Amino acid sequence: MAYQSYLTAPHLLYQLNSLGYTFDGKTVVDIGTGVGILPYLLKDRNPSKIIGIDLDKDFLKAARYLTDAENTAYINADGRNIPLKDSAFDAVFVRYVFQHVNLSGIFLSEIKRIVKDGGLLVIADIEDDMNIFYPDLPESSKKLFEAYSEYQKLKGGDRLISKKLPAFLLSHGFKDIEIKPYTLVFFKGGDGSPDHETLKNAFLLVQNELELVKYDLLNRKLIGSVEFHKGLNDYFKFLNLKDDLLISKTEFLITCKK
Repeated sequence: MAYQSYLTAPHLLYQLNSLGYTFDGKTVVDIGTGVGILPYLLKDRNPSKIIGIDLDKDFLKAARYLTDAENTAYINADGRNIPLKDSAFDAVFVRYVFQHVNLSGIFLSEIKRIVKDGGLLVIADIEDDMNIFYPDLPESSKKLFEAYSEYQKLKGGDRLISKKLPAFLLSHGFKDIEIKPYTLVFFKGGDGSPDHETLKNAFLLVQNELELVKYDLLNRKLIGSVEFHKGLNDYFKFLNLKDDLLISKTEFLITCKK
């Protein structure tokens, strides 16, 4: 998770800069903070307080090691039962959490409870329907990714969540909803050499994410061990094709106000 956060930190920085929001003197909560990359990036923007919330105690240990500034604190808690005061925060971040909890009214109600009137909610999440691969992915890799998607569905999640969130937010009384898609593209020509780091990172991001849930996938019999490793290995080979190659992954940054 730490390595995955490190690889995606530049994209988070891009998201922060695109907000046009001044954090000076503001109170901020990051729900699902993981190893605390967002508090780390925000600490020099002079917020009065940053609180990171996560269910995983080990992640929070890493977060505290990364950022121990006086204006930063971490809480081990469930986002559906947040131990914070009503209307206490200027901005709430929820990054890649809704894909795991789906359209949870309880979760969104807790978010709405802790943010101030007129306060900002920032959501970043995925939309697998908008991923493009050229040429087509190997069948073994498709099967692996489908198993992962089914796993998240069985756990109450949804990897097609972003398109559903704007109406969900509106129905719960949020306003000024803005949707900013952003696309990460990797491509190379058959007659040229791709950037080695970009190629490596494209694979490592997927590998790290899948390794985190590997044994759950196997125990639930969503995929076999041989199929798991074949899907991952064939994805690596796909990235190293000598032919033309393009991968486009679109995610969404959704902002709104209470």
